[in-house]
Order: sequence, then structure tokens, then C-alpha cells
Amino acid sequence: MKRIGMLVLLGAFTPWAQALPPTDYFEPDLTMYSFADLWVIRPVTAAVLPLTMTTFAVGAPLTAGSGRDSVQRSYDILVGDPAQFLMARPLGSFFDWENRDKTKPVVIQFPDGYTVAELDPQQVRRYRVALQEHKERILAIERETELPEADRKSLAAAEERRWENVLRLLLSL
Repeated sequence: MKRIGMLVLLGAFTPWAQALPPTDYFEPDLTMYSFADLWVIRPVTAAVLPLTMTTFAVGAPLTAGSGRDSVQRSYDILVGDPAQFLMARPLGSFFDWENRDKTKPVVIQFPDGYTVAELDPQQVRRYRVALQEHKERILAIERETELPEADRKSLAAAEERRWENVLRLLLSL
């Protein structure tokens, strides 16, 4: 028994048997995240998805009275995001996935140049709708043949000023 104790004590003082000092930041490798994702997170998400889908189906008529975007928003929260989290997310990537839709760079054209803005998905949708409306208004002005050329130019200039104001308002939100 004493010999075993001496060997353990001698082994503890040898340099190769000592523990390495801890690092400041521990980051597990992707294998650990992938294992937990495959065997724990995805099965739980698959089990919860029918419950959230049922909740959406029952609540959709009630949510529809709240406004135009409320049903789409509740669908995204209850069905779309969990389904994408289950099926579209790469195995083991949790942190990059959480930041996927926060902001996206969008190139916005002003009459005197371009700018790049970081917009969230809702702002991007609003920008695309406003841009389409702006293009349709400009085309309507250009197609109008009964207007004198000076009036057409002033209407187009007023539409460009309106478009700049819409952009400034959108970028300020």
C-alpha cells in the first residue's frame, strides 16, 4: 500500500503528469454541438412543432383581426422559424443561425448616388414595396401624354422628392 502511495505521489510531481493550466475561454468543437443538436435539440423541436402548428391554426382567426401583418408574424414565430430551425439550419450551428435575419445590407439608390443600409427583414419588405410603388408612379407620369412636358417634369421632380422623404423616413426607423 505504501509503494502504491509513493508511486502516485512521485507521478504527481513529474512534469508530464501535471494538469495543463486552464485557458481563458473554452470553446467546444463543432462535434459536441452537432451531437447535441442531432440527438437532443432536433428531436425536441420535431416534437414541439405540431403543438406550435396547432396553436397557429387555432389562433389565426383571432390574430387576423389585429391587422394585415399579424397573421404572417404569428406564422413566422409559431411555424416558420421552428420549421427552419429544424430542417434548414446546418447541423450544430446555433449561434450563426440566431443572427441570420437580424439585419441585411441593402443598396439604396438616391438621385445623387447610392448608400448601403443595414435593414431588418421588415424594413427590407417595406423598402421593396415602396420602391415598386415609386417605379409605378414614375412610369405613370411618363406614360401620361396629355400633360405638357413642363408639368410632367415637375411631377417627376415632386415624385423624386417624395421618394427621398420616404427613404429618409425608412432609414430613420
